[in-house]
Amino acid sequence: MRRLSAIFLMLCSALCSPVWSQHTIKGVVKNKETQPISGASIIIHLLQDTLNHKGCITDDNGQFIIEKIESGKYSVEISFLGYADYRQELVLDQSLDLGEIILAENNMILNEVVVAASMVKRFADKKEYKLTNIEKKQYSSALLALEHLPKIQVIDYNVNSVDGKAVKILINGIPSTPTDLSVISSENISKLDYYTQPPIQYSNMGLGAVINVITKEKHNGGSVGINTQNAVTTGFGNNAMNFKYNWGNSQLGVTYNINYRNYNKRILDEDISYAVEGTIYQKQKNGKKSPYAYEQQMAEISFNNSKSDNYIFSTKLSFNSLNRRRSSAQDIISTVNDRIFEKIGQSSDKDKYISPVLDMYFSKTFNARHELTMNLVGTYYKSDYDYQYSELSDGLTDFETATDINLDKYSLIGEAIYNYNMKTAQLYVGSRYMHNNSTQQNLSSNNQTLTNEIYSYIGATGMLGKKINYSVSAGVNGNIFTTIDNKEYKFIYFRPQVKLGYFIDESSDLTFNYEVNTDNPAVSSLTYNPYYKDANYLFAGNPNLKPSNNHDLSLSYFKGFKKFVLNAEVAYSYDKDAIAPVFQSDDTNIIETFGNLDNAQNMKASLFLQWYPFSNNILRLRLYSEVFHQINVFGNEKWNHTGYSFIPSINLAYKKWGVSVFYQTEKKSLVGQTMKTIPSMASVEVSYCPIKNLTLTGGIRYPFYDSWKQTTSVSGTSLLQRTETERIINNANMVYINIVYNFTFGKNKPNLKLKMQNKDNDSGILNRY
Repeated sequence: MRRLSAIFLMLCSALCSPVWSQHTIKGVVKNKETQPISGASIIIHLLQDTLNHKGCITDDNGQFIIEKIESGKYSVEISFLGYADYRQELVLDQSLDLGEIILAENNMILNEVVVAASMVKRFADKKEYKLTNIEKKQYSSALLALEHLPKIQVIDYNVNSVDGKAVKILINGIPSTPTDLSVISSENISKLDYYTQPPIQYSNMGLGAVINVITKEKHNGGSVGINTQNAVTTGFGNNAMNFKYNWGNSQLGVTYNINYRNYNKRILDEDISYAVEGTIYQKQKNGKKSPYAYEQQMAEISFNNSKSDNYIFSTKLSFNSLNRRRSSAQDIISTVNDRIFEKIGQSSDKDKYISPVLDMYFSKTFNARHELTMNLVGTYYKSDYDYQYSELSDGLTDFETATDINLDKYSLIGEAIYNYNMKTAQLYVGSRYMHNNSTQQNLSSNNQTLTNEIYSYIGATGMLGKKINYSVSAGVNGNIFTTIDNKEYKFIYFRPQVKLGYFIDESSDLTFNYEVNTDNPAVSSLTYNPYYKDANYLFAGNPNLKPSNNHDLSLSYFKGFKKFVLNAEVAYSYDKDAIAPVFQSDDTNIIETFGNLDNAQNMKASLFLQWYPFSNNILRLRLYSEVFHQINVFGNEKWNHTGYSFIPSINLAYKKWGVSVFYQTEKKSLVGQTMKTIPSMASVEVSYCPIKNLTLTGGIRYPFYDSWKQTTSVSGTSLLQRTETERIINNANMVYINIVYNFTFGKNKPNLKLKMQNKDNDSGILNRY
């Protein structure tokens, strides 16, 4: 009993520090001209334990204050780009006012570009980038400023790595969207934390990177932002508005975003050939100009309440909607065993959804060593999909097909993670549970699909000496599917992750990464709902799909010279049971569906180059190139493809003017038994900043193009030949105007750091190409 009492007292003393032993450190940071330095980083940590630390940034007056510090021996470190780091050791037994602290200028000239050790700080799991004031002025918003990071590209409101992988955005640690960044001034950026290998919380999401944008938050005040991008030659627009207000420890935010397209020159061409029971069917469909339109909207209200180095509570309520309409008219030449018929084809394709989402987050820190984080997200989708197609011969209907799916889907995702900080490492253990319930209202029975998934993991990250960083974790992923046929499937996967980094010198490193992820089938893929694409050509979902298991290995080399960045990478992936489009035959029909491939392999080598040839960072040249080889295996079929892509870009910024030129080559890639083409793209933009916080941009997209074009063809099967080409003429030579205006008001306050985000993005809508 005495032993239990002793343990209880030790826990109480570890978690509940007495008030009388806590002190405050404050001061003001200035340069040699005694001007205050805003945004300087202040870190105080125990000499015996560098991970037991607190921190903040200086406000507009250069002032800082760190509270609730226990007695002990500490080191205070102050850093800011362009100045030498300041370090002071002290014994703290009472509150201290350090007074004015003068930072000495670094040997580096602020106007000079140094793309390596001077501008980038390396940590065990990330790189920290800081922008000079000159660099910040070159970007109209914090969203575009992300292109300062290697291998990151921004197109409209989408942020991707140059190899096409998605990027997760955080703002002060709070899971956010590119839309949120588009209405924040780049001058409000304090620093950019860049995780090229996503932390364990973001595994299994197919991410290429995680970026945490640290901004100068306001204590009493807020921000207003508007970002509008609209074409003057066709119906094209991306528009966002945002308002945030802070008071005390709380923040209230409101965001509205609408993206729309309204075209009248969409053309769909298709060539198809197949044989069933000795009969050869061939069709050549020549598309006519037809309409295509959609509106995608999001309205969100958020509330945060936090206390620095203590707790964070964040909640968001958002409402999302999509309304998309497509139709096409085609002239058809049909051949059946050498008999030729002329027809007219007509199709109508409509899909829409509404989706409210409630996201709640809570994090609590105990004595800087212990941290508990919880996230609960509820998502609802009500989606409708309606497709109709008919062929007419001499005014009479010769063939018609239709499918109508009405889906109610809700999901609940809960996750908890516990972190324990030691001197040279961080331990964590966590678990994520997801429940999906999808009901097809258009079916009277056997209309429900249930999915339950739980992922539990444990791991550690830290440093081995001064040269090697590591992140090691092991997890178990369990899935239970109940299909519309009331069949239950259970799958269990072991998911390890190993990342090793070696710091070769101050400006170069080598990183090895291996991880295993699972990919669950989408609701639309599990939905059977058959319909005929042609007289003997059937499309259907597959209720018997199982999750795929993906193994990813990569070796990356990074080198930062004074004005040059080089990043080379080789990678290999092996996807067991990859979920992909496949084609089958039941002797009377050709069936297009989704299947689990035996395996899909991808080998890739890529090179990223970034060069600043002049001082002041006025010109940036970029080039990303990759070559890859894919191998797919399905039953007795084996097929492969070798492809490549090049993405060069030029950015010039001089005083209030800017010019940007971007080009992306066409890229073909195997997806199951189809070959899909990522379209080529080019754009030229000219920007001007007449006054502070206002940027006007004029641009042209797809110059000298006759249309935007995307092609999908069948590959890896002898059952049929089909090529489908979608063109949108309206996109060619599209001229648009972009207006960005934002401003902030109030005093700075310390920043927050959140750890996770979970949201269900599977609407259940069938993706047609």
